[in-house]
Amino acid sequence: MRQLHRWKNWPVFQKQKQDGENHKMLTAILIGLILFTFALLVYSIATWAGVLSGSLKKWHLILFWIGFVADVSGTVTIGSVYGGFVMNTHSYLGAIALIVVLAQNIAATKILLDKNEKWITRFPKKVSLPVWVIWMVSYIAGLILSGGSH
Repeated sequence: MRQLHRWKNWPVFQKQKQDGENHKMLTAILIGLILFTFALLVYSIATWAGVLSGSLKKWHLILFWIGFVADVSGTVTIGSVYGGFVMNTHSYLGAIALIVVLAQNIAATKILLDKNEKWITRFPKKVSLPVWVIWMVSYIAGLILSGGSH
């Protein structure tokens, strides 16, 4: 994908946009935001259900993977609007959050497959909750920074 290096290349600043192009861009941004918010919902349900129940369950893991797919899909959708990804504070936070969530999901999968009782009970508070906090920092940063940092 083409990297955007100057703010004047951002689609929102190009003066010659046709209405159809603007509509497609706004639709893609809306779809991306819906996907991110859906990821927030399922990550939150899975994380807090695990914390409150005191154990990692299969349905938590399923929600973690669904959230990850929604998160990646939202990232790709938003990236397509800008013709690539600009590396900035939000991009770095988002990349870290995706990597941490992926690592969490892989670890949770292994723990449940191995039936590791010690980690089934530890996982929600020791892993899922900190990962959720990291992801929330990225989500909130996106809400705050996306208005002017793409």
